[in-house]
Amino acid sequence: MDISALNVNVGGRPVLGYKGDGSVIRELEALVGAPLPASYLDFIRSVDGGHPEVGCFPVPGGDSENLVEVDWFYSLETSGVEKLRFAIEKYCPTLGPQTLPIGRDGGGNQFYLLLNSEPPSVWIYLHDEGGKRVKLADTLEMFLFGLILNPDLI
Repeated sequence: MDISALNVNVGGRPVLGYKGDGSVIRELEALVGAPLPASYLDFIRSVDGGHPEVGCFPVPGGDSENLVEVDWFYSLETSGVEKLRFAIEKYCPTLGPQTLPIGRDGGGNQFYLLLNSEPPSVWIYLHDEGGKRVKLADTLEMFLFGLILNPDLI
């Protein structure tokens, strides 16, 4: 699947990839205490945050209607999108060391990469369920390529 199939946008306008220099990435790596995974860097170089129109993910072990939905992916520099630096500073104290928030759902639950697993896995932190954590995918690629259109919108 091509990342463009997710239709990541801001206000209906497609989002371009991050084109900045490596200094921002190095600063973020220092904040999270680990290198940012190549898969994540590839993703933000394709789309630097925004709202995916194709953003639902089936919860492993759940029934077919048990879905979580990415409302926004965090950005390094795209205007109109919450910034990754802000998310790291706000949520990493709760998520723990070597975590990288990558997006949120409509209720503020955090999608994040667990950087101390090899390869980094994708989790959701459900603040509205007492801080429950659910592993969604073994890799970022599995997560991104597993995203589906919200069945309620079909």
